[in-house]
Order: sequence, then C-alpha cells, then structure tokens
Amino acid sequence: MKQRSIETLHPNEVPSLALMQAALDQSPTGIIIYEAVRDTDQRRAQHQPQDAVEANDERPPIRTLRLVLVNAKTEQTLGLNRDQLLGHTVDVLFPESMTTNLWDIVGRVIETGQPHRQDFFYHIRRNNTAAWYDMTVKPVGDGERAVVSFTDVTELRSARQALLGDSILFKALSSTVPEMGVIVTDFFKKIITASGVLPGLLDNTNPDELAGEMLENMVQPDFREDWRNYLGTARNGEAHFFSDHWGGWRSEVYVGPVFNDVGAVVMILVVFRNVTEQYRQQQALIQSNAALQRSNQSLEQFAYVASHDLQEPLRKIKSFGDLLRSQYGQAIGQQGADMIGRMQSAADRMSTLIQSLLAYARLSAEQKQQPGMVHLEDLFNDLIADLSVLIQERQGVVRLKPPMPIIPGDPQQLRQLFQNLLTNALKFVPINRTPLITLSAQIVEGPNVPSLATAADSIYALISVQDNGIGIDQANYDKVFGLFNRLHGRQQFEGSGIGLATSKKVVENHKGTISIDSEVGKGTTFNVYLPMEISPVGV
Repeated sequence: MKQRSIETLHPNEVPSLALMQAALDQSPTGIIIYEAVRDTDQRRAQHQPQDAVEANDERPPIRTLRLVLVNAKTEQTLGLNRDQLLGHTVDVLFPESMTTNLWDIVGRVIETGQPHRQDFFYHIRRNNTAAWYDMTVKPVGDGERAVVSFTDVTELRSARQALLGDSILFKALSSTVPEMGVIVTDFFKKIITASGVLPGLLDNTNPDELAGEMLENMVQPDFREDWRNYLGTARNGEAHFFSDHWGGWRSEVYVGPVFNDVGAVVMILVVFRNVTEQYRQQQALIQSNAALQRSNQSLEQFAYVASHDLQEPLRKIKSFGDLLRSQYGQAIGQQGADMIGRMQSAADRMSTLIQSLLAYARLSAEQKQQPGMVHLEDLFNDLIADLSVLIQERQGVVRLKPPMPIIPGDPQQLRQLFQNLLTNALKFVPINRTPLITLSAQIVEGPNVPSLATAADSIYALISVQDNGIGIDQANYDKVFGLFNRLHGRQQFEGSGIGLATSKKVVENHKGTISIDSEVGKGTTFNVYLPMEISPVGV
C-alpha cells in the first residue's frame, strides 16, 4: 500500500489531526516526525520503472529527511514556527548539522525499525543556544517515518557531574578520616553512593552494596521511624547533628540537605563518625571526676570538722597553762614557767594555723552562689581602716590610686583575698625599711590575661598590690601559693603558710587568675585578674 503524507489525509481525519496537534503542543518535550526522502533518481537512471522500484525489496537509500510534524516545544527550541519547518528538509533547514551523525541515527531507525536513545549535544546557531538533550528516536508508520523526542537535560548532567565529583570527595574523605562513613541519597532518599565505615544501624554495612537502595529501608526496624523523620526533615532543608549508639557503636551523626545553585534541596548527606573509644574514655573520666569530687568533699569536710574541733583542746591547753603559771609559779620555778610559755606560744601558733586552715576549708566547701557587686575603692578603704594598728606599728604607708572598678564577686571572699595580700605586703619588709604599698587597678581585655583561656570579647579587672619588701625569687613563684609552704623561718616573719593559698583559692572561685612580678630585695607586685562579667562564685 502506498504511504500517504499528512498533507494527503482525508478531510474527515483533519479534526483528529488537529486534536493530536493540540495535545502534542502541551508537552514539555520537543517532538518531531521526520519522513524519509529517498534517492529514486539512481533507479530511474538504470531505466527501471517506478512500480519496479517500489516492488523491489531493496529500497532506495535515504537522501534526506523531511519534517512532517512538530509541536510547540520544538518551535520554541529551534526558533522557527511550524510554517517555516513543515515540508522542508533538514539539509535546507539545518545545513550546519549535516556534519553530525544525528541524521544518520534517524535514518538508521527508519531503515531497521530499531529504536535508539542517547544524550546528544546540539548547538543551534540561529538563536545561539547549546544544550544537552535526552533524545529518543522511534519508528512510526510503515517504515518511512520516525518520531524524535528530545528533553533538555543540561542541568541534570551538570548535577550528575557535580555528584560524581562529590562522590569522589566523600570517598576520599571517608577513607582519610579514621572511623568515618558517608552516605549520599537523592531527593527521594535512594542511596546514590556510600563509602567508609558504616555502623550497625544498617542491615547491610557494606558500602559497595548499598547504591540504589532506599536508605530508610536499610535501617534496622527499631530505628526506622526515627530515621524516616530525619530524612524527611532533611529533604525540607533541616539539618540534624546528634549522637547515638547501635550494636556496640557510639556514633556522632550528621543528617542534612545538599542544595543546588538556586537553593533547592537535591540530595541528602549522612555522615557517621565512630566515637566509641572516645565515649568510653569520656565516661571513665566522668566517673573518675565524680570519685575525685567525692574524695575532695570528704577531705574538705574532714578539714573543716578537724579544724573546728581542735580549737577546744587548744583553749584548754592555754587555760591550764595560765593556771599553772599563776597558781604554781613558785613551785615550778623560772625554768618551768619558761616551758609553760613556750607551750602556750606553740598553742597560739597552732590556733592561728587551725583558723587559717578552717578559712581555707570553708572556701573549698562553699557552694556556688550568685555574686554581688563589690566597689573596690570602698573595700580597700575599709581594709586600710581595719589594718590601721598594724600599719602604724610598722610605720607603713598605703597609697590607694583611684579610680577603682566595681566588680561582681563575693564580698567576704574578696575581702579575705586583699586582706591577705595587704598583710603580707606589710609583714615581708626588712625591719629597717618603711613599708610602702600601692593599690591600683585597670581594665584589660581577656586575651591579655596570662595563663587563662578567655573569650576574645571578655573584660577583666587587673588589681595590683605593689610593695617594697624582700621580694620573691622567680623559682618560688608557684611554691608560695601552696599550703603550709614557708620561704622564711618563724623567727624572721610570722605566719601560718596558708594566706597565699587562700588568696589563690578565692581568685579561682571567681574564675580569675593571680600572678607575681617580683625582684629579690626590691619588692613584689601581686596582679589579680578578675572577670567583669557576672558568673556564679564557688567551686
């Protein structure tokens, strides 16, 4: 039967054709029907009649292709309307494409009746556009036509290339970072790539066998509902970071979206990091810290109770010593009275030591409390007044250099801190030298505070207590802050050996630090750094 072109259709078929055309125009895919234009001139040159040509099984070769149907998407892509396209051949319409194999592909489909599909790059010079197309060619009719459908896949190919690069990066990352695994899914939660070490959360932990599987279906049933929520919210642009454990693993997990250039979620990224050993060590450290805290609390309680209870026998020793001296002084003689005096002096020193230890234990045992605001100028004026007798005895001079800041802190602890520093500054001065003490303050930024990790925007008060005393050798800077550490004998300078340890404890309770700047024989400056921000005071 002789094939009819669309132009020769019966008038009754026109409404059907118009309906088909209207439907095709709604398609987002470009559609073209090509009709073979065969080279019959060669047969005529051999003096074969036309009927013989048509009857011969060997059809004449296809010389070119004629467009017999196009839809609206094709017009838009090619930049030509259908009146400019229909009835014309490709060699006339697209001369620049004759060097490609596009028309060979269409001709081969017409000749063989076998469909063909491939990605095809095409540059349309008429409107200067170029794109990658997913092209499908299928035979239609009685073997003289083929329908070509094409869809722009340029963006999809770019995404695939990006994904390929990301996949290589993820695999390199998971193979380089110990105990790390990576899974990437598409928007529909199907696994695109997996690599590294994967946890027992999954039924199959072999990354090479996961591609193409739905991730949530690979999760163990007990955790599947949670992961359905994680993946669903990640697809909506929400990221999750959490820690969990499965089958002996403790894992840090990140589940989050991967966005394209326009901000749309196109993939889901899941990263696992095995932190089982770190978690075990952390739990062991927590337990050790808890045991250490219990031990410290027991020791602090013991020191407090012991210090408190030892005062009573000391009072009795002093009381009976006074009775012995007053009532039996003649019987025991001068030597006995001297021994009683030494005994009472030792009891006094022990009482002072116990009082200092009690004060230190109280600092360690106090709970965290919200600090008040302490005006340092008022505090120093009060201390100078309280120490006025000692200052007069030593004929000392205390200079207070305002302005002094107002800082947050516990008033009683801060009073004890600076009283200890002032007392030491008056005490540790050669007997032939007039004590001269200078109190000053300034504001410093956190990064300038020594030996303390501070925030870049934090502010500290630096309070300096400077004296002209005997000084401290640099080798003993840390030693002077220890309990019961004395650098000099009692005959030279009195003291319990706890004062500076107590001062350091107060500074630590206030989240600050204390340092020494000293020169032997010339004097010492204690620099106290206390934060200006309000934070709970205590251990």
